[in-house]
Amino acid sequence: MLRYFEKEHFMKLPHIHIIATGGTIAAHEKSAMQTTGYSANDLLLANELIRSIKGIEAHAEITAENIFSLASSAMDEAHLLQLARRVNEVLADPTVDGLVITHGTDTLEETAFFLYLTVKSSKPVVITGSMLPASAHSADGPGNLINAICTAASREAWEKGVMVCMCNRLLSARDVAKTSTYRLDTFKCLEYGTLGHVIGADVRFYYAPVRPHGSQSQFDVQALTELPRVEIIMTHENCSELLLKNVVESGCDGIVVAGMGSGAIPPRMREYYKALEKKPFLVRASRVYSGYVAAHSATPDQEYGTICAGDFTPIKARLLLQLALTVTSDLDEIRGIFQKY
Repeated sequence: MLRYFEKEHFMKLPHIHIIATGGTIAAHEKSAMQTTGYSANDLLLANELIRSIKGIEAHAEITAENIFSLASSAMDEAHLLQLARRVNEVLADPTVDGLVITHGTDTLEETAFFLYLTVKSSKPVVITGSMLPASAHSADGPGNLINAICTAASREAWEKGVMVCMCNRLLSARDVAKTSTYRLDTFKCLEYGTLGHVIGADVRFYYAPVRPHGSQSQFDVQALTELPRVEIIMTHENCSELLLKNVVESGCDGIVVAGMGSGAIPPRMREYYKALEKKPFLVRASRVYSGYVAAHSATPDQEYGTICAGDFTPIKARLLLQLALTVTSDLDEIRGIFQKY
């Protein structure tokens, strides 16, 4: 680890490895006008992406590989586990100083958060993508990739956990969310803001995450071949117990309910869950996209046996519950994990 900081290493460019997974950043069409409805087939490979950013060789020694080539909406748990294992393998190489992952934006925040909790290294891991395909006018992919590489090569990026770099922003994977279906600045941290920014090749940090991540995390997926099954249910006015009943009877390990306001679960749903003799774990998150889910008078956690999501969105609460269930099946311990991370 110290190799990067030794005096003689400052005479060398940092070695940044790129792992490409596909996504819009790698999409290309015949028409530069086509910015929607493009194909996820025949995506650009990692080396082709690098060739689109001439001059980056002045900032880093780059190696690259393709691990997948798919739309991020097709990512599943097998892909997540394979990617996490490969990231840990790459970062264990003492010649590698940082890592960049290119990824589709549909599920980028989920992959980023999963890696935030499972990557066992203090080296920089930066995930980026694009909202426009590579063939589009003013495609944002090359600029995002340049910024991500410069960030991964920065001394200041160490110990920051997995980050997302989009539209010049540096965002913690713990808090980042996609907030628009089409805007270039779609990725934001609604509650806590950005860690920093990249302007030109200048990487500036102003804040750092304090919750456990990386080597501080208790989750280890190196030997896992599958994850516990956790489903998400959205609530609404006049919500019945039907979906919850179907999910419970399917034999899932856990459920995240995107509740109302501060995680309130509608009456028929919560009474059905309370009456169950054998319950899958149930996390109360909120369908509101920011804010904290605290104790709620409509669904007291001690009475109903539920778990507060804290400030995690439903999709991130799902991932955290999956990982929590790999280390414990104790309700109080899982509640503690949601408070800890």
